[in-house]
Amino acid sequence: MEIAALVVSLVALGVSGAVSWRQLRISEQANTLPVVVDLFREHRSVRLARARTFVHEELPACNLSLGLAGLPAEGQDLVRELAWYYDNLGALVKHGVVEIEPVSGYLGGSVVSVWEHMEPLVAVERARRAQNALPDPNRWQAYFENLYHLVREMPAEQARARTRLWRLPSR
Repeated sequence: MEIAALVVSLVALGVSGAVSWRQLRISEQANTLPVVVDLFREHRSVRLARARTFVHEELPACNLSLGLAGLPAEGQDLVRELAWYYDNLGALVKHGVVEIEPVSGYLGGSVVSVWEHMEPLVAVERARRAQNALPDPNRWQAYFENLYHLVREMPAEQARARTRLWRLPSR
């Protein structure tokens, strides 16, 4: 009789723990869903689409050895806005607010291509900040750079394929 009561108690404890864990996951998803939706919406905005076009089509013709100063005024604004967007996104991923899988699955290609176009400019800006004795000059766009490496480790195709609801073949 005592063994049966112990078994029932252990089963109840296990079920209670599993339900609690599931509730925690649902709560976390409910809290992050609005953040992810807003981030994806912002990425689709006309302004950030224009910024990505500038980075891909016009940035290569600019004098990147001058950093942001080598860009036209509108280009500086666009590059800053896009870089800050990815830097903020990288901070959210690094600190566990947003998972890497949906970010990589949806934005991974953009993260990689934008970083690879902007990396020389970021290096110059970091050097300029070091010359001006600004604190921690390598921090500028560090979350964006880290996001780039995370996406390279979990490419978009892999991130999508890892979800149980993805049915399209990898390309």
